[in-house]
Amino acid sequence: MAKNAGVTQQAVNIEPASRDDQDLLEVVGSQSPTMRAEYAANLKNVNAYIREAEETAKANPEDEQAQESLMNAYEQRSMVYEMAMDRSLP
Repeated sequence: MAKNAGVTQQAVNIEPASRDDQDLLEVVGSQSPTMRAEYAANLKNVNAYIREAEETAKANPEDEQAQESLMNAYEQRSMVYEMAMDRSLP
């Protein structure tokens, strides 16, 4: 559990339309409006997963699986950002 300690304290509640998400969608949308809609849906899903994982981790701070789930949720969000940026580069 030591490697997961404090994850919930560092977690930030992410709104479905955070400024970072909006910026990313603008970049993606400038290249492909179709991809913008796809990434908007992906971000909505991953942000919902993060909120759920935050709630579970907060309610069960000693549950290592809940902490791991929260870390996985943030990793998924990071992967969505990486894929979007890779595809939007010329």
